[in-house]
Amino acid sequence: MTFADFFERWEGQHRIYLDKLLQVADNENESDDDAQQESLVQQVLTHYQEYYDEKSIAAESDIFLMFSPPWLSSYERTLLWVTGFKPSVSFRLVKQSVGADLNEEQLERIAAVKEETRRMEGQIAQALARVQESVAAPTFCELVKREGSLADGDMENAMGALKVALLRVMRDADALRQRTGLQVLKVLSPTQKVKFLAGTSRFWLQSRRLGMERDPTYTFHQEPKRDPNTHVHGMNQI
Repeated sequence: MTFADFFERWEGQHRIYLDKLLQVADNENESDDDAQQESLVQQVLTHYQEYYDEKSIAAESDIFLMFSPPWLSSYERTLLWVTGFKPSVSFRLVKQSVGADLNEEQLERIAAVKEETRRMEGQIAQALARVQESVAAPTFCELVKREGSLADGDMENAMGALKVALLRVMRDADALRQRTGLQVLKVLSPTQKVKFLAGTSRFWLQSRRLGMERDPTYTFHQEPKRDPNTHVHGMNQI
């Protein structure tokens, strides 16, 4: 099964979880069973973990595909930051979903998480910039221009190093996305967790719907058959 196949199945399950989250979130009764809410939260987190695990495995086969995923619309791809939503988007979503319900202590703790996330985003952005600069370096460009360069040992070594560097940056970004979400959830009550996850899921699915509406020619694309070594030209899109 390709990652595109997995993603299509995962998206369908994600919609089911959103319905469950919204059903609980729409219930204003704060006396609802906390254990039941926490159980739903854990199910959703396990669902997200499955996505990141599969993504990491697929990226080992073709890391370039993750930076320009054909299973997303062109609009969705403009929203990507290192193969996903920027971690700091979580703070806008928590404000929209439960901001009015947060007490002073919660606001202070979330502010601390936000500051740390911003710092780590900067580090990851710098790491990606260094990778992009290495591709633009004269030595790498000369290797690409060589006739028959894909069979050249130096080219293979350079491509291997590039893939490793991009994979590391992607995994660091995904780890920060997960870390930020978990840190925010630690601050929230069970009811607030459900509302936050509902808001996060709705934001993603609305972005997906908007992308399809803006691109009427879009259909769910499968992964193209290609040699991943030939995808260097796509680096300017990263």
